[in-house]
Amino acid sequence: MSRKLLFAMDTTANALLQANPKEFYAKALLGNTSSQQFRQILGVKEKTKIGSLSFGNVLTEADCDFVASNSDLDAKTFEPCKIALNVEICQFEIEQSFLADWMKTGSNGDFMPADFASHFYDQLALTVNQNLEYLTWQGDTDIVVDSLNPTSDDYLALCDGLIKQLCRENLEASQEIAGTTVTSSNVIAELTKVYNVIPKALKSRKSEVKWFVSQDIADAYVLAVATQNFLEYTTGEAQLKFLGYQLVVGVGMPDSTQTLSLQNNYIFIADMISDPTDITTIDMKQTTGDRKIRAISDFKIGYGILNPTEWVVYGLTCTAS
Repeated sequence: MSRKLLFAMDTTANALLQANPKEFYAKALLGNTSSQQFRQILGVKEKTKIGSLSFGNVLTEADCDFVASNSDLDAKTFEPCKIALNVEICQFEIEQSFLADWMKTGSNGDFMPADFASHFYDQLALTVNQNLEYLTWQGDTDIVVDSLNPTSDDYLALCDGLIKQLCRENLEASQEIAGTTVTSSNVIAELTKVYNVIPKALKSRKSEVKWFVSQDIADAYVLAVATQNFLEYTTGEAQLKFLGYQLVVGVGMPDSTQTLSLQNNYIFIADMISDPTDITTIDMKQTTGDRKIRAISDFKIGYGILNPTEWVVYGLTCTAS
C-alpha cells in the first residue's frame, strides 16, 4: 500500500530566490546521519501516541473453549520541540568572502543572486543538519543557558535527545554496560560485550537491528581490522560489520558510546506541515536600510524510544535530572 506524505510549505511571492521548502527541510531535518535511520513519523503538530504490541505465549492446549493468550498493547506519548531558525548575514561580508565572484557588479545590483542563494541555503541546511545530529543524542532541556554568555552548543537545550531518555528509563543492569575509552586495541572486546547481551528475541531479527556506535569506536574498529589485513591500509576501507550486524556511526554521540535496538524503537518525529509554512528571506535594505539579509522559519522535531526491554546501551553517562 502506498503512503502519501504532505508538505504544505510555500515560498512567499516577494522572495523568488528562496529555497524550495520541501527540499530544504528534507536536507535539514531528514538528512542527518542518525535520524534518517530512525522510524520517522511526520506531520506531528503537538502530541502523538505511538503504540507497541507484544505477545506472551500464544500456543495453548486445544480445547472447545476459547482461552486468550497474553498480549500487551501499550502506547507512549511523544511531543515535538518547537525550534526557530533565525539567520542574518551582512552584504559586505558576502562581497568580501570567497563568494564575491558570484555577486553581480556593484552593491546595488541583485542583492542575492541565484547562484549564491542556492549555496546559501545548501550551507544553511548543512549547518541545521549538523546541529540536529548532536541534538538527536545529546539534547538536554535541563541545560542552563546563560543568555549573557552564550556558547556554541546552547542549542542542545532545545530538546531531549536519546541519551537522556535512555537514562530516564532506568534500564536493567544487564542492559547497561559500563564503558571505557575505546581504542583499536580493545574495540573488538568492547563490541563483544554488547553482542553478548543482545536479547534473544532480537538475535533472530538481525536485519531489523540498529547498532549505533560513536565516531571514535568506528575509527578504532576500522584500524583494528586493518591491522589484520594489510590491504585494508592501501586498497580499501573495512566495512562496519561486526558478527553479522551492521554498525551505524552516530556522529552526534559522545565518544565511546553505543546503543542497540530494533529500528522501530528509535523514534524521530517532525512537523513539516507547520505554520508559518515557508522559509522567509528578508532583504533588510528594503525595510530598515541595513545591508543585511535574514532567513527565518520554524519547525518542530522530537526524539524518543520505545520498548525499553529491547535495548542495550554502552558507556552512557547519565546525570540526575
